[in-house]
Amino acid sequence: MSWFKRGDKKATSEPPASPIIEAKAPAPAAVTMDASSADLDALATLSARKTPDELADLFLVMEEHLNELELEDIQAVMAALRQPPPLVERLSGGLDDPEELREAILSSPTLSADVLRVVNSAAFALTSSISSIEHAVAYLGTTMVRGLVLQSTVGQVMKFETDVQKAAYMRIWRSSYVASATAQAYATALNLEQPSIYATRALLVNIGDLALISAHPELSIIYAPKTGLLGRVETQQHDVMANSAVLSSMLVHQWGLPQDLCDALRHSLTPLTWTPDDNERSTQQQRDDLILYLACRVGDAVAYSGLKDIAEFDVLAQESPDFFYVPEYLRRLELGGLLRVLADRSHGRRVQQIVDTFGG
Repeated sequence: MSWFKRGDKKATSEPPASPIIEAKAPAPAAVTMDASSADLDALATLSARKTPDELADLFLVMEEHLNELELEDIQAVMAALRQPPPLVERLSGGLDDPEELREAILSSPTLSADVLRVVNSAAFALTSSISSIEHAVAYLGTTMVRGLVLQSTVGQVMKFETDVQKAAYMRIWRSSYVASATAQAYATALNLEQPSIYATRALLVNIGDLALISAHPELSIIYAPKTGLLGRVETQQHDVMANSAVLSSMLVHQWGLPQDLCDALRHSLTPLTWTPDDNERSTQQQRDDLILYLACRVGDAVAYSGLKDIAEFDVLAQESPDFFYVPEYLRRLELGGLLRVLADRSHGRRVQQIVDTFGG
């Protein structure tokens, strides 16, 4: 039951490569999506557990469940935000080519300066300064730089004034960065087309959380260290009658971003409360939902639980109700092989480097 652990502990002392180069990894030669009989037995055992009361009692709110007054309240939250610059739409479609990304950033002098300021801040603790956008892209890779650009553009449309808000904002973004790198690693291991699409979804999945703390500063406390997803969703739905997935989906729709992105964010919480039997989405959609969900839980483990080494994270050993339905999804979708592939440190090196870069 330790598929997600990254094997040999001696490898944990291996220093990260520098700079962080985002080279295209070759497709794994022997990736199988089949789980062994022992794996299936372990998943079946975990799937047979009694549903925790707090999870059984939670009804996941979707946009169609909101009445007219509740929708007006959510729309009021979004109306308080300014429209983001057109670059956000380009970023949501990929911008995988380093040269295209560099040119897009350079089209905005303010954005260029902001990215360089963040890259050279104490958060990265670089041994030498980065003096150009080209250098930043080459050093950090397109995934992280896209994240920095999104962080900068989102910061322009939302307000974070109190210390509690700002601390929550940084934890939410740290989770997003790690989730983005993890989602890209998952998609690459599965030989899916355009892994960057999965990375972009993970970068934007928490946009609703940011909108929430911008409009309701008092809710920033639910993003404190050691908090869990289930608790956050319960509080969100109690206080604003919706959750971050509803807000994220409606927000990116309002911004005119692609419909497939809206759909992915809309269902980003379904593996938390929907059983596979209750899930009417297609097998491919459920697979994509689970990839995003698991990537985000890794990001949360770093941002909220202080995970230092992803090699220590065993998804099947997690006792939190946030993971309760994961074994059954893995069994039904035959994704046990994915976890064994990711147990190979070479598939997680990029993720761990981002954790190390942010001092996770």
